[in-house]
Amino acid sequence: MIEIRRPPSLARTVTVVCEGQSETMYLQELNRFFREYRIPLTFIPRAVGNGACKAVIGHYRSIRKFLRHEEIIIWVDWDIYTSSEAKNYAAKPEYVPDFLFSTMNFEDFLMLHMNEQMVLKWQEMADSHSHFEFPMPAAVYIPIFKTFGFHHYKKGRMPFKLNAKTLAQLFMNLHNKKIRFKNDFGSFVENRLRRMGWLVETEDQAAEVADAQELSQKPVQEV
Repeated sequence: MIEIRRPPSLARTVTVVCEGQSETMYLQELNRFFREYRIPLTFIPRAVGNGACKAVIGHYRSIRKFLRHEEIIIWVDWDIYTSSEAKNYAAKPEYVPDFLFSTMNFEDFLMLHMNEQMVLKWQEMADSHSHFEFPMPAAVYIPIFKTFGFHHYKKGRMPFKLNAKTLAQLFMNLHNKKIRFKNDFGSFVENRLRRMGWLVETEDQAAEVADAQELSQKPVQEV
């Protein structure tokens, strides 16, 4: 499980340059969870409106002018950086931090909060569509995503509640060698909580994560 230690220190703030409403919504929900457990960490979303490299860098530069000494990270989807944006990212100025990527998109990131069986089922679907080589467009993967128990899902809305169990599942899946989906922002959160002394893994972690399956015990349709 994840044990939460009660607060010893002042709040820390990280500004996140991100794509749009989906990431903003997630960060707001993550902040709610942190407030509930009195974890002194806050993420401030600054949405670009898209994930194009030049637009993201321009947004970062405009924010950096006013936040010269604050921590700023960049979180975008990896899908377009496998093709159209690859050249632009390769030419990224050195003063711009390396982007934190969601492999391949935000819905892949959401799925990482579910149990291993469900994630592997999603991965099997992704492989059948060559998703890792040629990322699917939203018009293809959103309808499929809904069949995995998220029937009323819309971008900009959370399809489940973030809590200690779903975050524990995320962190475990990020270390699961069977799972090819990765997420740099999820790893950033895990590492930050660990460095702050708020994330403690115990011998009961596996049992507690198993309990998280109640959040994803919804019928998965064949795709």
